[in-house]
Amino acid sequence: MHESMRSTLTNCWRLFLGLLGLALLLAPTPGWGETYRRVVKNGVIYYYFSNRPTPQERWAASLSTGRIRIATAPTKASRLAPTALEPIIQAASRQHNLPPALIKAVIRVESNFDPTATSPKGAQGLMQLMPQTAAALQVQDPYDLQDNIMAGTRYLRLMLEKFGFRLPLALAAYNAGPNRVAKSQKVPDIPETQTFVRRVCESYLNFEGQP
Repeated sequence: MHESMRSTLTNCWRLFLGLLGLALLLAPTPGWGETYRRVVKNGVIYYYFSNRPTPQERWAASLSTGRIRIATAPTKASRLAPTALEPIIQAASRQHNLPPALIKAVIRVESNFDPTATSPKGAQGLMQLMPQTAAALQVQDPYDLQDNIMAGTRYLRLMLEKFGFRLPLALAAYNAGPNRVAKSQKVPDIPETQTFVRRVCESYLNFEGQP
C-alpha cells in the first residue's frame, strides 16, 4: 500500500475515534436518558450506552415526517438532497450509535443519494445492499428509504464491532466483504475498495465539519 494511502487511512481512523466519541457524547437524546461511558483497552476506544430507546420511541423518531416507500425495481428517480433523508438518518444514528455524518458519507459514495441505484453486481438502494446481505438483515424492500438506511447502518455497525472500531477495516469489509478483510487484517489491495475507503473517509470529515 502506498505511503500516502496508509497515512490517509491512519488519520481517518484516528479522526473517526475522536469524532465518534464527540458526536455520541454531545448528540441530543431527548426523553431517552442515555448515559455515556468510554473505555480504552489495548489502544482501542469502546463506547457503551444504557437506557436504549423503546421500539415505540424508535418508531416515532423514524416516522417523524412519514414513511417514504419506493417500489421494488423502481423507475429511475432523481437524487435526493441529504436534508430530505435527515429524519431517517438521525433515527438510524440513534438506534445504532453511529454519527449521522458517517451514514451520509456512505450513502454519498455508494449511491450519491439516488434511492433507485442498482450496481452491475446487484447492490441496491441508497446504501447499496447486496441481496444476500439484505436477506440476512431481513430487509423486505431494499429500495425503501427507511429499510435501506436502517439496514445499511446496522451492517456498518456490525462491521465496526467485528473489526474493533477500526474505521478503514470496517469500510473495507462493507465494500469487499468481511472475510477478505479478516484474513489479512488490512484494507485489501483492491483499487475499488481502497478508493471506497478513502472517499468515505473524506466525505465523513466533510459532513462532520458542516454546521
